[in-house]
Amino acid sequence: MEAAVDLFLSTFETKIDKKGRISIPARYRSLLEKSKEDLILFTTPETSHIQGCGNNYINRLWETNLELDQISNEALYIQDIMSDSVHVKIDPDGRILLSNKHIEMARLSESVLFAGRGETFQIWNPERFIEKKEERAKKIILSGPQSLMLKNQKNYSNE
Repeated sequence: MEAAVDLFLSTFETKIDKKGRISIPARYRSLLEKSKEDLILFTTPETSHIQGCGNNYINRLWETNLELDQISNEALYIQDIMSDSVHVKIDPDGRILLSNKHIEMARLSESVLFAGRGETFQIWNPERFIEKKEERAKKIILSGPQSLMLKNQKNYSNE
C-alpha cells in the first residue's frame, strides 16, 4: 500500500485586490512549505482558469515530455505549458501577485475561487467555476453511474 500523500483539497473563495494580489489558502501554503516546493502557476489554451502546483508536478510533466516524440502534439503541448509557467513568490502575508495576462485569461475581477485538484489546484472566476462544474455533472449523469467507479474498486451492488 502506498503512503498517504498530502493533497490540495476543497474550495476557497477570496478577494482579489486592485494590484492583482490574492491570498493563498493557509492549507495550500502549508502543503507547499511542508514539501519545500516553489509555487508555479500556468495556463493552458483550452481552459479559463489558472493551474497551480509545486516543482514535483512540473518535473514529472517534463519527464513525461522527454518520453515523447519531441515534434508530437503532446510534447509540444507540454512544452507550451513549460513556456507559460511562472514561479510565484508568496509574500509574508500569504499573498501572491497575479500577472495581468493571468487575470484577463481567467476573467478575474473581484473574487477568485481556489479549487483543490489533488496534486494541483486551480484559480477560477467563481461564477465560471460553477458553470463548468454543472456542465461536468450533467455529462456524468448522462453517462451513468458506472462512469463514477474508481479503478480496481469492487462493485458491491451486484452481490
